[in-house]
Amino acid sequence: MRPRTTTALYQTASRAWLTAALLSLLLPLRWRLGIWLPLHLALAGAISTAISGAMQNFALALTATPGPPDRLVRSQFALLTAGVGMIAIGMPTSTPWLTAAGGASFAAAMAILGWVLVRAWRRALNKRHWLPMAAYGAAVAFVLLGATLGALMGAHAVGAADYLDVKRMHMTVNVLGWASLTVVGTLITLLPTALRVRMPPRRGAFMLGLLAAGLVLQVVGWVGPWTVALAAGGVAYAAGAVSLVWLIGSVLRMERWWAIPSAAWHMMGAVVWFVSGSIGLAVALFSGAAGFDRFREVFLTAFVLGWLIQVLLGAWSYLLPMARPGHPTERRRALAVFEAGGRTQVVLLNLGLLLMAGSGAGSLGDRWGALGIVMALLGGGIALAKAWTFPFASRLPVVTERARAVWGE
Repeated sequence: MRPRTTTALYQTASRAWLTAALLSLLLPLRWRLGIWLPLHLALAGAISTAISGAMQNFALALTATPGPPDRLVRSQFALLTAGVGMIAIGMPTSTPWLTAAGGASFAAAMAILGWVLVRAWRRALNKRHWLPMAAYGAAVAFVLLGATLGALMGAHAVGAADYLDVKRMHMTVNVLGWASLTVVGTLITLLPTALRVRMPPRRGAFMLGLLAAGLVLQVVGWVGPWTVALAAGGVAYAAGAVSLVWLIGSVLRMERWWAIPSAAWHMMGAVVWFVSGSIGLAVALFSGAAGFDRFREVFLTAFVLGWLIQVLLGAWSYLLPMARPGHPTERRRALAVFEAGGRTQVVLLNLGLLLMAGSGAGSLGDRWGALGIVMALLGGGIALAKAWTFPFASRLPVVTERARAVWGE
């Protein structure tokens, strides 16, 4: 399957999942199990689908290998989509067998994705980009664990005494392992590409080692449960996140001829949330499970919304127009759509998330938190709307001075 076809298939489905996540907020609380359904549709649906498609394309480009058979790609997509859908129905309806089947389908999809990575590396004509490939491999290993834990919880195969620790481990390996390691591995190449600068020499092995070791220690801590292991894991993971700032700084120090696009502003804003969230989590884990539970609202705001969803919106702002066939002028017009009000949406989203995090941490009142939700939804909603409408909006007079400063004539 050609990369453009893969992008169209996976990223269209990802946009549909994220739209469904937003719409699910309109359902009664008892139907969506509080915030469970929106989170599931956003993480397992939008994020995992986007990652599955992009990871295949990036892995093939980095290793200079031909793509896997079409039927394998379509099977991975079908298993992933079916798994997310079955879990989304099985949990609210209290149907354990359907939830377990969905978890098994999701895990099978991730196993196929892992095989695609192994295949690409074994056949690689270019093995210089080992760091992103290592990050992808670690991410798949963690999601296989996370999917297994989720299926066991959904099937009611976890005892009441262990359920909360398993749930915390499930959140950790899926959000900080699967999704975050993938994004870290991708940003190393995607941010310089979006900024149109040379890729600086990478020395990220230490960073990736800290992130992976931190996750392993946290998993061990939840199995124990051992607070010492949790605290050590939190510190190691935070140190790895801080190391990412050094890599991003080296990208920004490269000579640049063009203004920073909205896509890159979203990515850099996401990194700030990733680093600050990791430091906050490290502090919280010194209090063990109680500290993790107190940090839960900030965890979701920082990592899911500020980090993962925001970097997805930023990636779409660049990758979707670039994946469309056509003359370079047409691509520049498509990219220009995302610059219309782009900096405003970045500010709205991040300021709203800041208010939400402050409310979740108890520093601000509920009214500020509600205002933050409105602002974040508005900023994110604008970005999502552009991701859907840019093929049509690019026919309008969207090439402003701002767009010319970023993408040229």
